[in-house]
Amino acid sequence: MTSLTPVSFKKGRASEPRLSPRYVPGVRHERFWTDAERQVVRDHYAAGGVSACLVRLPGRTPAGVHQAARKLGIGSEKMPAERQVHVYGPEMDERIRAEWPLLKGRGAVNDLALRLDVPRWWLSKRATKLGLSAPHRKEPPWTEAENALMRRVPLHSPEQAARIFREHGFNRTATAIVVRAKRLELSRRTHESLSATAAARILGIDSKTMTSWCIAGDVKAGRRGSKRLVQQGGDAWAIEPADLRRYVLDHIERIDIRKVEKVAFVALLAGSDAIDTAVRAAPLDDAEGLREVNQALCRKVAALQAENARLASLADRTAPSLARPRPSWRERVTGGRRRSA
Repeated sequence: MTSLTPVSFKKGRASEPRLSPRYVPGVRHERFWTDAERQVVRDHYAAGGVSACLVRLPGRTPAGVHQAARKLGIGSEKMPAERQVHVYGPEMDERIRAEWPLLKGRGAVNDLALRLDVPRWWLSKRATKLGLSAPHRKEPPWTEAENALMRRVPLHSPEQAARIFREHGFNRTATAIVVRAKRLELSRRTHESLSATAAARILGIDSKTMTSWCIAGDVKAGRRGSKRLVQQGGDAWAIEPADLRRYVLDHIERIDIRKVEKVAFVALLAGSDAIDTAVRAAPLDDAEGLREVNQALCRKVAALQAENARLASLADRTAPSLARPRPSWRERVTGGRRRSA
């Protein structure tokens, strides 16, 4: 008798390095306050203020000590009765000019303020006045031209959109473009393609099933070229609506019509790519072109509503026949006729 060979169904995947440190039970991050640190605040904050606590709490900032004391409900006796006016001589300016270019890393300005024994806000304000740092200015309000350009740039790639803004003479960062898109209620989805999750939602299947079809080559799909790492799931799939429509028509037996999203599924089969292209190509100042696009959209919506009404009426006609009880064997044989006595 031959021995049985064990079979493993585990998929062989190469282990990738972790993006975050491994969790160790009982070990907390240093940003969390310990009971011993809170006890230092209780013992020394009321009488000595922040300076007395910072000597005994290396690595903590004045703002952190103030916040911890406020949470503990402790007040300081050294709080000034009136607003202090900070006046320093030319020697302080020379020290700031000498040490400011050497600052590197996060928290360096706080450390310099502690060494110079000056408030953090005063040091930043003084460095701005001395010309060592650029003043913080609120971004200018968005113009109509920029709002119009927001509807032209690829919002799915904020860096590329920011580059297009600079080419047109507007200085907007990628973060500002993302925030503006939210306020204008503009979708950042890649309109030319669908992700595997979006395509699976339209067909009423699991996203893993759609991913397996993409890997096997059943559904023609590419990659979006994003910066997602392997630990984050890898680059997202990019499925053209025309390719997904072709797959549905060629493999209609794999689609359960009862589970699909009706409006999105009908729109996919009807083919709304031409309308999307017309919307993107119509100039914003061309009233006639926008009117034609609006009429095309109205016709498409009317067609979808008619298809939805037809499916609803079909379901209403089919429901009574499905709900009718099945006749018995005797009724099927005799055709429903009763035998006379």
